[in-house]
Amino acid sequence: MEKLIIVLSFVLGLNALMSCSEMDEFGLDKKTTLEEAMGMLEEIQNDIHGIVSDKSCEGSGDCKVLAYGKKACGGPSSYVIYGSKIDKALLEKRCNDYTLLQDEVNSRFGLMSDCSILNVPEIACVDGKCVEIQGN
Repeated sequence: MEKLIIVLSFVLGLNALMSCSEMDEFGLDKKTTLEEAMGMLEEIQNDIHGIVSDKSCEGSGDCKVLAYGKKACGGPSSYVIYGSKIDKALLEKRCNDYTLLQDEVNSRFGLMSDCSILNVPEIACVDGKCVEIQGN
């Protein structure tokens, strides 16, 4: 009986230790601060900007726009413009990672947003680069 109590105590103690440092699918644990979570979002956003750094194009058909992120009250938090020469699968994965993490951060930390709806940028190939066309 005494051995059973010792084994159970060990198992419960080990479980408690493991649950303190368990990371969720977003890389966050119970002790992650808002500043740390925002830093993780910034890292992913830097990855996204790196992926789309080659905005070269031969025509406007080579230029695309992808929405990513999630405002607390819904809708994308940003758009990224990219050319056809990038790794689109990697871009979509990193944008999805960002969107899921931002949604989790909004929920976990009770963040709010302005609830404005972002306009999808109008784009064109100008001088061999995909660019946003500024409205009149």
